[in-house]
Formats: sequence, C-alpha cells, structure tokens
Amino acid sequence: MQEVALAYMDDTLKIDFPESSQVDIFKPLSSDNSLDFASFAEAYKNSDASSYLNSGNLLIVVNDAHRSTPTSLILKWFKKLSPKQFSSATFLVACGTHKLPSEKECITIFGDLYDEIKESLYFHDCHNADELKSIGKDTFGEEVFLNKKLFSHDKVWTINTVEPHYFAGYTGGRKSLVPGLADFKTIERNHNLANSLDCSPTKLQGNPMAEHLDSILDMIDQTNIISLQIVTDKENRISDLFFGSLKSSFEKAVKSASAVYVNKCSSLYDLLILEIATPLDRSIYQAQKALENCHAVVKEGGAVIICSACKDGIGSEHFYKLAENWDAKTNKPKNGKLTFGSHKLKRVIEIGKHINIFLKSTLADDIVIKLFYTPIEDVSGYVEHAFCKNEKLKIGVVYDAAHLVLIKEN
Repeated sequence: MQEVALAYMDDTLKIDFPESSQVDIFKPLSSDNSLDFASFAEAYKNSDASSYLNSGNLLIVVNDAHRSTPTSLILKWFKKLSPKQFSSATFLVACGTHKLPSEKECITIFGDLYDEIKESLYFHDCHNADELKSIGKDTFGEEVFLNKKLFSHDKVWTINTVEPHYFAGYTGGRKSLVPGLADFKTIERNHNLANSLDCSPTKLQGNPMAEHLDSILDMIDQTNIISLQIVTDKENRISDLFFGSLKSSFEKAVKSASAVYVNKCSSLYDLLILEIATPLDRSIYQAQKALENCHAVVKEGGAVIICSACKDGIGSEHFYKLAENWDAKTNKPKNGKLTFGSHKLKRVIEIGKHINIFLKSTLADDIVIKLFYTPIEDVSGYVEHAFCKNEKLKIGVVYDAAHLVLIKEN
C-alpha cells in the first residue's frame, strides 16, 4: 500500500492507497530563498515607503487572525527601521464581518509587540455606524461606507498577503478596504455577486465580485495610502514583497503568487483528496475554499474529499440558519431573498450537481448534511472501494488546498 499523511486535528490523517493506483501529489511551492530583514529594508528604502512612512500621522491597517499574514514580523522590521514612527502609529485591524479578535488572537496577529501597541490598537466593526464614513454610491446605486480612521490620518499603510481567492480571484490589495474596513451592507452586496460561478479563483477580468471591488477602490483618493503586498510560500515564509500603491503592489504580487499557488493539470481526476491547513481548518465555512480551488479538475461524476477538522464548528450560527431557509431543488432561499453567505450554499449545490462532495470532519453528520456536504469517516476505505470498481482510478492529493489552485490546461 502507498500511504499519504495529511495535517488534521493538530496531528496527521494517514490515508492508504492501493500500490498500483496512480496518485498525483500537489503542494504549494517552497521558496528557495526566504526573504529576511535585509530584503525588507532594501525594498523599503528603494520605494516611496521610506520617505512616506517616516513622517505624518500614520495609520497601519492589518489583517485579523483568520489570515496567516506575517504581520508581527513585518512590524518588527518596520520598528527596527523607523522606531519613532512605529511608536507613534495607530493600528487598525481590518475585521470585515468577522468577530472582533480576542486577546489570544491579538497575540497571534502582533506577537510580542501586542503589549507595546495595544493602547493604540483599534478594531473595525462593520455594524457600528459611528465608526463609518460615506464615500459615495457604488455601481448598485447604494452608499458605501468605510472606517473613518482611513480619513483622519494623513498617512495610511496597508499590510496584506496575496494568494488565490475562491471567488474574488485573489486575496490582498483592495480587500484591506473591502471587506476589511467596509460596512456590512456593502460587504453583503459584494459577496452576493459570488452567486455567479464567474467569480472563481485566479480570475480577475470578467469576475463580477473583483470588478465591484475595483470600482469601490476607484471611489476614494488613494494618494495617502501606501501598500505592502506579501507573497508567502507553503511554510508561510516570505517569498516576495512589494511596496507601492494598492493597485501596483497588488498586480505585482498576483504574478508572484500565481507561480507559488497555481498548478495546471493536463487531465482530469476521478478523485481529489484535499487537505486544509491551519487556520482555515477551523470551520466548514472556511473549508469550502478548498472545494472552490480544485473542483474544476474533477471529472463529471467524480468525487472530492475535503479533510478539515472544523474545530470551531460551522463558522457562524447565521450560516446554519441560511441553510435551514434554503431550497436545494431551486437552489434559492425559500423566501427568495439573497443575504450575506447565500453564495456559499448556492455554489456548493451547483458544484454538487457535477461531482460528489465529501467532508471528513469532527462535525455531527446531520450538520454536514444540512450544509449540503456528504459526511465521511473512513477515507482509506472509500479509496479502496472506489479502486475496486475502477483500477484505472486517477487520484490527486492536494496539500494546503484552501490556498493551492488546480486549473485545467487549455
């Protein structure tokens, strides 16, 4: 037997394959040369950042703990280069619709800098109108609100990571502002665009959600914003970083991230087994990213097995309530009203019309079924049974599948 070990539940999940089976392994690339402080300092000094960030009233916008951005490392490096500006800066966590971070999560984000900056630390709350300022109307004719702190500081520095995103095309760049610092209704309008399967990993042109994000970015004066976009490898080591405007740094990072996280496949697979790496293994809501990233290379009638512990459960009670109000036959809400999170259900059902979708998790079977997945306990047993039915079964194993994207070669 062949054996593969996947990360699962702070341990490993071992899966056996028949010796004669064809098993292709996909992993994000490791960087040959991880960037260090010297690389950061050179990029910093050779860009506008060195002069821009060394003066003025500085706001630093960072990701929350749901993203594995190396925030604390970047801030340590910045402190080393500009200790005075670091000590006087204000810090804002771009939470989007997520719950405000706990103290434990703050330590995850900021590391041992947390105690030093916590008196200057703020969290975006998309529901708090007092913290928001209108920037005009979007392409829907609806008002867009962003966090007021963006406009009360003469210098803004956004720090983000870029990798493929399962319906925005790519993370990073403009997503520091939307959904990161936007109001709930704007985020909901943007996310509802993901009901279209034109919203897909690595796709920016012709992607309704990505184009809506770009249109909102064009609504604001960005002359006071400088951005650092980071590309990390599978070990979360920095493989590339780019200073510049939100657009220019993002575009450069997209090219670099594609080389790390996109694999082209010459043929389709009967079965894909997908590993979810931490922290995206926390909920079924996040686990869907792996499905979206890889389903395009599965044969009609084939199968995907997602291995994600989902230790935090569903992701939100709101998401479960959406499922209770969902008509699987029409693939629409029973009340006809699309709301935040609807796209997740619609897309799973739509993909499930073509392939079988299994979830290996710690969740109760009835919850998994309610969210339109099929629960599975014995992955090795399923593989053995499938192989007995088809000895030419073509299998793929994808590590860190919530980040790695498989696409079919033209």
